[in-house]
Amino acid sequence: MADGMRDLDNRIGFLFHDVARFRSVVYDYFMQPYGLTRAQWWVLVALFRKDGLTQRQLCDRLEIGAVTLSGLIDRLEARGWAKRLSDSDDRRAKRIWLTDQVRDIQATMTRRANELNCMAMDGLSEEQVNVLIDMLKVVKRNLIRATEGIQEEKHGAT
Repeated sequence: MADGMRDLDNRIGFLFHDVARFRSVVYDYFMQPYGLTRAQWWVLVALFRKDGLTQRQLCDRLEIGAVTLSGLIDRLEARGWAKRLSDSDDRRAKRIWLTDQVRDIQATMTRRANELNCMAMDGLSEEQVNVLIDMLKVVKRNLIRATEGIQEEKHGAT
């Protein structure tokens, strides 16, 4: 591929970044009426995917610091959407669990995400969307494999 011939708007890294950024901007707008910030909805989405993570696991997944996460969880707890409970195996660790009260906002978030996806995919056929999804899954797998290799190098594993 003659990468040097393409302008910046056609480079894959810039496209990935721009698509993710614009998607987040629109989703932020959708969540504003519900009083959810980007950071808060990002924590909720991580917990929708895997409820009961420890605070450390959640920090690692979201790539944020413990103090930042603690404040976010405080706000989610104040709304009745999450709760911290001691880990049964490690009393020093806290696990974050979603409450039943979060189900209404979860349904709203899912509905609005589906609307956003429809907006983003406007003009693409169902087949094109499916091909795009399949290709992005391959890219994701490749990048996961690369990050695993980086982690092994950092920790001196062979």
